[in-house]
Amino acid sequence: MDTFAVLEEKIGLLVAHIKKLQTEKNDLASQRDSLLKKNEGLNVESARLAEENAQLNAKVQEAERSSAKGNKQLDALSKERELTKIAVDDLIKSIDGLVKSEKQQ
Repeated sequence: MDTFAVLEEKIGLLVAHIKKLQTEKNDLASQRDSLLKKNEGLNVESARLAEENAQLNAKVQEAERSSAKGNKQLDALSKERELTKIAVDDLIKSIDGLVKSEKQQ
């Protein structure tokens, strides 16, 4: 009878261990499902952010092109201003020369 009692005790321990393992398995499956849902949500968010990033990059490139065009226009205007300044200085010198020569006559 002792052998049967020991065997019954061992079987009881095995059944308890199997129940514990099944509970752990169910918990892990639940965690896995939760992580899969979270991962799916993160993938959707990642795709949305990637699209937003692409749109922002396109805007930055357009702003850079616009800025470069504006810089070229500013350079052209600065050169025009310098040429105009030189022309005005030459006109003033010419007028001063004319006024001076008329005073001398």
